Amino acid sequence: MIFWATALVILIPLAVQACPVCVGPSSGDPTARGFYWGILFLMAMPFAIVGSIAGWLFYVNRRARNRREEASIQHLAWTEKESRN
Repeated sequence: MIFWATALVILIPLAVQACPVCVGPSSGDPTARGFYWGILFLMAMPFAIVGSIAGWLFYVNRRARNRREEASIQHLAWTEKESRN
């Protein structure tokens, strides 16, 4: 399959020119700049989603750890009622 696709590209030069990335952006062409920014945002979106989920998990883990530490500190503190028994 790859052989036939390569042969098609070599034999038909117009097929290569159909791709805006292959042709190359001309200076000041708004369509080329639009393709550039579109590709940039499409590549950045998975990193933004994974980073957001990782940040949320880090926040939840940190908050749970702080609550556990506060609970253990309060459990070790004696009150007057506990020391009379």
